[in-house]
Amino acid sequence: MEFGKFKSTDALNKTFNRVKTLGLETNIYELDTYGFTVVPPDKVADKAFFERIRETVLRICKERTGLDFSLDSNGGFGEYKAQPQSDGQFLLFYLLMADRVFEEWVLNPTLYALIDYLMRGQQQLSSLTSFVKWKGERDTLGLHSDSPPDRDGHLPACSDVANAAYCLTDYTLDNGAIAMVPGSHLYCRQPGAGEGEKRAVPVEAEAGSLIAWHGNTWHGAFPKKTDGLRLNVTSYHCHRRLKTQEAYQWRVTQEMLDRNPPEFARLVGADDHMGWDEHGPDYTRGVKYMSEDAKKRFARLANRKKKAA
Repeated sequence: MEFGKFKSTDALNKTFNRVKTLGLETNIYELDTYGFTVVPPDKVADKAFFERIRETVLRICKERTGLDFSLDSNGGFGEYKAQPQSDGQFLLFYLLMADRVFEEWVLNPTLYALIDYLMRGQQQLSSLTSFVKWKGERDTLGLHSDSPPDRDGHLPACSDVANAAYCLTDYTLDNGAIAMVPGSHLYCRQPGAGEGEKRAVPVEAEAGSLIAWHGNTWHGAFPKKTDGLRLNVTSYHCHRRLKTQEAYQWRVTQEMLDRNPPEFARLVGADDHMGWDEHGPDYTRGVKYMSEDAKKRFARLANRKKKAA
């Protein structure tokens, strides 16, 4: 018996084999058991890519604030007006459209494999941001779940959303590490006020690591007590049936789509014909960027109809 080749699991075989090839089995166990995992730098990207994306984030910080940013100095808001802003932190939004390095990042094999596993191949990119953090105070850890709750406050057991932070600096407790409540993804609800704070652990990871978590996992952040920056690139994904935080579907250029594989088009919703105007839907979008697994399913369906005719 050979796992990864069952005919009845065509849609899952590619994910299974991708995880196995990349040596991410332990990370999958951690995601299932604890709701989060940390992948070391050598399994994420090479040093040249890491330095390139970090330099790009620092450049965008300067472009949007008008201030010079360096890793060993605290930041500032300058001319930057985007919300939210809190003591010692702001977010850079819409990074996918800011530089080609971010197109490369969303297709990173390790990131893609973990998100693909969590979301069973139904993911789309919801937002690509950077949390720019420096020395500041926090009253609480700000624990929350990324999943949108139902009206009764419940969350689905499946990962309707999934998130990952590419650490562009070291993450330590004093450096403002992400706080996670292990196993909280199994509660399938948002935390109450102050709930889980004593059970939260700092997710410490060296620069270049990838922290990924299930959409239900309760998480927040510890205060940054040291001088200098804590940087990341946060890749937030949601199920295709949900609305994305950032607008990609109709905003990505044809040039961006042409220079990337079909997986990129599906990540940004370019294969989605929904959201049409007076001209109605364009079904060719779905066909143009259809996955190989979907093509096989449609071919089998067409053959069955042909035989039944």
